[in-house]
Amino acid sequence: MIKKQLAGFTLVELVMMLVILSVISATAIPHFFDKNVFAERAFFDDVLHAVQYAQKLSVATECTVRVSVSSNSYTLSRRGTASSPKCPATGTIYALDIPHPSTGESSYSGSEKDITLTSSSTPFYFYSSGSSSADVTLTVNGFRTISVIAETGFVYDSTP
Repeated sequence: MIKKQLAGFTLVELVMMLVILSVISATAIPHFFDKNVFAERAFFDDVLHAVQYAQKLSVATECTVRVSVSSNSYTLSRRGTASSPKCPATGTIYALDIPHPSTGESSYSGSEKDITLTSSSTPFYFYSSGSSSADVTLTVNGFRTISVIAETGFVYDSTP
């Protein structure tokens, strides 16, 4: 008589798999549903793209663009006033809001509740040559960083 070997898992192996899966799910799944992680990344990307846009706009329009940063928000504006919308050669009044390029909103600004934004220099400026007024480091929630190189105006994600 020929004995057939049965293939499959033992009860001990199945129980161990359940234990391992439950430990993984108890530690990993809450990270997937944490709203702050997604909000922080979205705000970081928004700030990065806004600063890159400010640099490009200053070159394209040959007008100085100011980036102002407060505790959890940023605003882009350019030199001039509503009565003189053309970019004046000199002046310190930055009253012209920059419209958001994709939404068309009248002001290019952003903020996120419960997420901090700090800057090593605020406000800072992009000139018509594309350069920046200073080397700047922007930090979102104390972890993610954006760097601006003064000489070239290069803006990049410098998160370690």
